[in-house]
Amino acid sequence: MPLCVYAIVGRRPSRRTFTRANFPRMRLVTAGPVSAVVADCDAKTPLTARALRAHDAVVRRVARVAPAILPARFGTIVESEASVVGLIERWSADLCEALALVDGREQMTLRVFGAVATTVDSGGIGKTDKTGLDEVLDADHPGTSYLLRRAHEQAAPAAPELERLRAVLAPIVTAERIVRHDQGPLILTAYHLIPRGGAAAYLRLLRRHPAEPGSRVVASGPWPPYGFVPELRQ
Repeated sequence: MPLCVYAIVGRRPSRRTFTRANFPRMRLVTAGPVSAVVADCDAKTPLTARALRAHDAVVRRVARVAPAILPARFGTIVESEASVVGLIERWSADLCEALALVDGREQMTLRVFGAVATTVDSGGIGKTDKTGLDEVLDADHPGTSYLLRRAHEQAAPAAPELERLRAVLAPIVTAERIVRHDQGPLILTAYHLIPRGGAAAYLRLLRRHPAEPGSRVVASGPWPPYGFVPELRQ
């Protein structure tokens, strides 16, 4: 039976925390130091807001018991446990590197608009981010959007609009990914990796320091580290 992959984790969760009661239908498939959180599925789930929220809810539950987590794209389907093991082994070096980066950390998302004033918003489903999954998905063109975002990240675009805030956030931000936007009022999106539990401190720093003149900053989070999933080539 096909399997839906929800997340990749390092430091395998203990049997005491990863129980059938806490994670109905879920199980771990392990290869070396890396495990995948999977569940049986009959067919590909349609891309709907409800399905996205359900996927994100599973990822968040896993994040509570796994110190290092890489959320899988919604709708990631594999043929069997053997296929999962094969993929983990093929991408082991990239996965281990990414898991080390996100270990004990969570993500804040910072969006810079070409407007005035600064706004901060504590993250959650239905708030600033439509679903919490727009870090890796677009409701209209998920595959294309995902690949374009990863290509932009690899190009490491400059972000002069963030220079002032970078200095302010430097004590708490451990890694950054930038995606620039070519159309509309949204100039860029910055994904910031911070220590788990550090969201309140991150937002306080933003409130105390205004953005660059002529721009508006909107922060959301904390999220699982959707923006730090590596691009894994076939």
